Amino acid sequence: MWYVVQTLKGKEKAVADEIIREVSGKDEKVFVFENEMEYKVNGKWIKDTNPFFPGYIFVEMDEENAEHFDFRLRKKKHPLKLMTVDGIVTPIKPEEEDYLLRLGGEEHIIRYSEGYRIDDRVEFTSGSFKGWKGEIRKLDRHKRRAKIYLPLMGAMVEVDIGLGIVKNLTFDELESEEKIDRLNMARIVSD
Repeated sequence: MWYVVQTLKGKEKAVADEIIREVSGKDEKVFVFENEMEYKVNGKWIKDTNPFFPGYIFVEMDEENAEHFDFRLRKKKHPLKLMTVDGIVTPIKPEEEDYLLRLGGEEHIIRYSEGYRIDDRVEFTSGSFKGWKGEIRKLDRHKRRAKIYLPLMGAMVEVDIGLGIVKNLTFDELESEEKIDRLNMARIVSD
C-alpha cells in the first residue's frame, strides 16, 4: 500500500533521501513521483524531471507496518509524519494507486506527452497521458505544459504535466474520413 508524507515544496528529493537513510526499513520503499517536462535552455528544448506532486513523498509498505513507520518518522524527522484521515494513518485509495502506477510505471515517472489540439479539445497521442479524457484547467502551448487535477487522498490535487501540441486544428479542418470522437478527448477549460 502507498502512504503519503507531506513536506516542503522543492525539498521532496532531499527529504526522501533522508527518510531512506534514517527511517525506512528493507521492506519500505520511499519515492517521489517524477514529472518529465521540456524546458527551453539557450534556445533548445531539453527534457528534465521535477516532482509531479509538489510537497509529497510516497512510501510503499504493508499496512501492518504503517503505524511503526510513522512513529520512527516522527521520532527521527519531526515534524514529518504520514498523512492521516480523521487522525488515522491512511494509505491512498487502491484505485488512486492503480491509476498512478499506470501513469508512472515502476519508475514512478510521468512521461512527457504530445497531442493534437482540435478546437477546445486535446487528443493525447503519446506519453503517460495517451488516451486521457479529463479536463485541462490551463494549457500553455509556449511552455509546453498543462495544469490538470488528479485525485490523491480523496482530494483533487493540481499538477503540471508536460504537453507538446504537435498540431492545432479545428473540427472543420479534419478530413471527413478521420474518425475523431469529441467526447473521448480531454477538454480544455481555460487557456
